[in-house]
Amino acid sequence: MGPPMTRIRLCRRIPPLLQALPPLLRALPPLLLALLAVSGCQKKGIEQIAREELFSLSLGRLDDQIDLFQFEGATPDRKNRITMRDGQFYIANGNAGKIMTFTSYGDLIFLLYNPKTNPAPVLLGKGGSADTVSTRGSVSYPFADLGEIAVASDKRIYVEDSVPRAKAVRDAARGSLADRVVLRFDRKGRAEGFIGQEGLGGAPFPYISALHVTAHDQLVVICRVPDSWLVFWYSREGALLYQVEIDRAHLPAAQEKGLIPSLASVMPDMQAPVLHLLIHSYRQTVDESTKTQSSVELVSSRVWKLDLRTRGYESFVELPRNSPRKEKVGLKTTEIPAPPNDLLGVGSNGSYYVLGFADPNLYRLQILDPSGRVRAQRYMIIEDSELTYRDLRFSPTGIVYGLLADQTKAHVSWWRSDLVLKGE
Repeated sequence: MGPPMTRIRLCRRIPPLLQALPPLLRALPPLLLALLAVSGCQKKGIEQIAREELFSLSLGRLDDQIDLFQFEGATPDRKNRITMRDGQFYIANGNAGKIMTFTSYGDLIFLLYNPKTNPAPVLLGKGGSADTVSTRGSVSYPFADLGEIAVASDKRIYVEDSVPRAKAVRDAARGSLADRVVLRFDRKGRAEGFIGQEGLGGAPFPYISALHVTAHDQLVVICRVPDSWLVFWYSREGALLYQVEIDRAHLPAAQEKGLIPSLASVMPDMQAPVLHLLIHSYRQTVDESTKTQSSVELVSSRVWKLDLRTRGYESFVELPRNSPRKEKVGLKTTEIPAPPNDLLGVGSNGSYYVLGFADPNLYRLQILDPSGRVRAQRYMIIEDSELTYRDLRFSPTGIVYGLLADQTKAHVSWWRSDLVLKGE
């Protein structure tokens, strides 16, 4: 890993300061030095949210271990996802075929596992019938290919899994294969059937990109196919309430002629049957010397509200733009366009949480009110260069958290962004 001054360029005086550090301080871990650098030189009053590591998991197949890599240097070949509910963390470990429930202190309190791909539990005892276990124990279930996960207020678990190949449905019109379902388990691990497109016991979904549970315990399944997004919204009992397909032809009208819209993400509102669509608009640029199209430039990033009751777009908020970075190459200084902001999520209070790239391993978190006004900004350090796997999530209560793994361990961490507005 390079020296901290190449990672955090908050002011010109940081490099010489770090160079002048005594040898003992220079031997500190790079991340700690980075934290010291940020705290020592805030950029225009923008403060930092410290990452808090809650607990870590060793790599492996035991009860409280996570299987991420089949061999050294490889990336996970199946989804591995984390979600948080009421201070408990649920990890769907696709590589191992199990769901682990942890307290915020890292104590394993419940395990749903496939006995064909996992050894018999030791910490929680051998898995048996869900009728005989309490909130602490283990239950076996023949998972096939775990994916996205979400948890309701009554601790019901929703998790993506695959169907047998014979039950998969090929959709020639959309160019996709529907082979995913959403399994349901109550808080004791009892299976409650599965949800498909039409609801309980319905046809399989195509590729599932996200699962969400609203404040009213309604399940939202977001799917991707080559040319569009599909959204299915269900009651807490599993009845289909709303369904919509969003393709480019049905996006809001562009603010000016010739812009190219790109739908980057779709997220449900926590309080009402409304979708928040992050749409980046680009303009093609022309090289005047050759009169040919040379590149595209970002014009705007807007989050549109799509009301599923009226099936119409209500309004939008404009996301802040990131300033381009200037880098010197030889005697020339070139401007590098900054990537657009990402929408981390929409809080229960209607606030938008926006994450943007600031520098290598450094991100800027902005909190916007429902009208689009920036209420607060903070920096977040995420050591991307040291991570081999990252699943970053957002809680409707305003907490950013994630599963961050290096070559030796997986770390469950959070950034208490929910405290930012309270400290205004």
